[in-house]
Amino acid sequence: SPDVLHQLYQGIIKHLTEWIKEACSEAEIDARCRRLPPNHNICLFLKGISHLSRVSGTEHNQICRFLLGIVIGIQLPGNLNNGRLTRAICGILDFLYLAQYPSHTDQTLALLDDALTRFHNNKDIFLDLGIRSNFNLPKLHSFRHYVHMIKMYGTTDNYNTEYTEHLHIDLTKDAYKATNHKDEYSQMTLWLERREKMLWHDNFVKWRLVGDLASQERPPPDMDYRRAIKMTKHPTVRRVPLDHIVQDYGTTFFTAALARYVVGRNQPGLSAAQLEREAAHIILPFDAVATFHRIKFHAIDAHGFQDSSVTVDSVHSQPSRKDKRGHMIPACFDTVLVNEGDGWITGVNGYRVAQVRVVFTLTSQATNLLFPAGPLKPPAHLAYVEWFTPFQQPESHHGLYKICRLMRHGERLASIFDVSDIRRSVHLFPNFGAVVPHEWTSSTVLELCPSFFVNSFSDRHAYLTIV
Repeated sequence: SPDVLHQLYQGIIKHLTEWIKEACSEAEIDARCRRLPPNHNICLFLKGISHLSRVSGTEHNQICRFLLGIVIGIQLPGNLNNGRLTRAICGILDFLYLAQYPSHTDQTLALLDDALTRFHNNKDIFLDLGIRSNFNLPKLHSFRHYVHMIKMYGTTDNYNTEYTEHLHIDLTKDAYKATNHKDEYSQMTLWLERREKMLWHDNFVKWRLVGDLASQERPPPDMDYRRAIKMTKHPTVRRVPLDHIVQDYGTTFFTAALARYVVGRNQPGLSAAQLEREAAHIILPFDAVATFHRIKFHAIDAHGFQDSSVTVDSVHSQPSRKDKRGHMIPACFDTVLVNEGDGWITGVNGYRVAQVRVVFTLTSQATNLLFPAGPLKPPAHLAYVEWFTPFQQPESHHGLYKICRLMRHGERLASIFDVSDIRRSVHLFPNFGAVVPHEWTSSTVLELCPSFFVNSFSDRHAYLTIV
């Protein structure tokens, strides 16, 4: 039966990573890994991936999230076509993500077959590079049977060995740590037996306290589209002067953007020219705001239940600072997917990418002065962002959307909106070109790179929504 862990992550993905390191310069691959921008769903390998040994399935999972981005445009030996390599990698990654869907239709199974076909149509690039002489890999052959096996036995999460592998931690590693490492077998079994009895007793106590619960219908497989924003009760910094907002957070047009937001919310029917004239007369009744350095997202299941114990995504907007030892920690201003008003649960129509510079809130007194009583509830949290260009057609070789900074008169276009319009964080691949510029770093690449590709492989939620 299909096994995502051993056939995909520890199988073809392991081979693919080695092929890429052999096809391209390991120094160039590592240089690109070190210059990827940070994101909640991306593990940064700041020492590169060429030196890794005994790579686990979790590490291969993390490598898959940026593998495509580090090969786009890279120079191949003999000036071979990079597009063939990109299409082959994209085909395998599409197959990997589609194979892990929690539910399938005829359309998704057809996409699964198409992804594998795209890899086979372009895999000869590895023959031309002299990396492979054949593709007689049993694990690669097994992919042809995935569609049939899914139809026969259901989705791959029903028989993925990743779940049983994880039990090695609960039933073996944790049990061994509880022993004195001498005659450990009898101690481990006794420890596990006592743990089970404690669990049974705990469940019995809960049952006696609550009583018999009404039988509940089993929830359907959830594609996990919806998410809820969670802000901390208190701000990270209670009072930041406006001049520090501009200097530390890089919000060059903060006061002008806030004035435009106030006018646009109070008088939504104005034209652009009218809005600019009205905004020029707005006087802000404060000289400081409270700022938040993180936005958290929690998943909402098919029944509308929100699990607040698990943070599935987050957005950082924090200026540079010093740690306890006096070392400078670089600033972190994440990029997000913003709903411009008509965005839906999937697809990029109605959405645009922006970089969050600061998340702030106004005092109740300032809110009452700027937003008089009306049908619209005053905003609780606001975000100042710098915009990227709208989504166009995805690139033909890899299907990713290419974007760049949105400029006007040589300055970045910025605005302020309600934090609730943020759909999720989004990771960007820098457009490295043939050779990565040495002056770029992970913390500065968003400022220095002129163009980017939107990463739809950063996590499964991104793969489902950024299509």
